[in-house]
Amino acid sequence: MTPTLEILIPVKNPDERLVQTAASLAAQSDRSFAVRLSDNCSQTGAEHIENAARQLTAAGITVHLTKTSREIKRLEHRNLIHSEAQADWLKLVHAGDILQTSYVEQLRRRIVEQPQAALIRCDAELQTEWGSDTARAPFKEPRITAARVADYFPASVVWLSHAANIAYSRLAWLEAGGYSNHLPGFASLNLNLTLALHHGVENIAAPLVRVESADRLPLNESAGERVNLPLELWLILRQARNYCLAAKVHWHCRWPWWRATTARMGSW
Repeated sequence: MTPTLEILIPVKNPDERLVQTAASLAAQSDRSFAVRLSDNCSQTGAEHIENAARQLTAAGITVHLTKTSREIKRLEHRNLIHSEAQADWLKLVHAGDILQTSYVEQLRRRIVEQPQAALIRCDAELQTEWGSDTARAPFKEPRITAARVADYFPASVVWLSHAANIAYSRLAWLEAGGYSNHLPGFASLNLNLTLALHHGVENIAAPLVRVESADRLPLNESAGERVNLPLELWLILRQARNYCLAAKVHWHCRWPWWRATTARMGSW
């Protein structure tokens, strides 16, 4: 049986970018997926949610509209919408992310070709204040095993840093424990790295996703959202190193925090 796919869109006070994202989903060459659109008690933007849902439904895409009973934190919202999903595979999308027309088609083809896969990434076009850049994998193979992830990480970080170009199986997400609320600055990196070290990486070497910036999260704008990015990165790398030692996977980097920080600053 062909695995099912849900695209998850958590929103809070969305603007017209949500409709642009919905348009990219409605234009997919393969529309055999569902969309779960979750509103985190928005005070504004209801018309954009309605327009996005209407556009998707008109394209023949099943839309599940939900709303939180109270306002919750960003990562709690991410985890909630994942926990509500029922599909075999999940893909997180934020308002403003644009999926190229063939994204779902190529993703589903890889899922069928590699039924043991748990994480599939593609390249991503990043639109930043410094211009356009592309997050590519640091290897040419269509897949690498879990044992080989440490060959490329943390010497290169950006290829695993984002949510926009990653899809994963629901069971793998559950086993990983979802997004860590204790690492709000690098929650995507932490989850992606955990999945990669346990399951390996399937790679589609094409920029099938366009993101407005490397990370549009409103961090450090209030006392409740302040994060310590260097400390978070150090904890993630320390955790990854400990896992590699326990799993007898060679950890190539003697000074992982310094190398990863250098790679990150050079890539973002």
